[in-house]
Amino acid sequence: MSSASTSGSFVLTEPQHPVAGRRTVYGQLQELKKLYLDDMIELYSMLTARSNQPMPAEQLQKLKHYKDVLHRMIPYLRVPEDRVPKEFNADKVDAFEKQIVNIMETFKRRRQGVA
Repeated sequence: MSSASTSGSFVLTEPQHPVAGRRTVYGQLQELKKLYLDDMIELYSMLTARSNQPMPAEQLQKLKHYKDVLHRMIPYLRVPEDRVPKEFNADKVDAFEKQIVNIMETFKRRRQGVA
């Protein structure tokens, strides 16, 4: 079993046993849950409220896209260990975290620009 440290996250590559790999992925998802879930839920609620306000169609489309992405991502942070998808490996968790960070940073910058 080999491991590497990527941006402060532990990444397991080529697990020797599927159960060990699933536990590792579940642990990584739980860490992401601690770090991001509350902010993701808050952002989702804000996007839901804003999507009901009048705005240009292009802006509404982008807003709904981010809302849909969050809607699909949040359940992965709540999944029980025995229901972690088999295809969800450490590399996917890393990409998943990058996507979360990108979305959160996008809206953090926008909020700071408005404030």
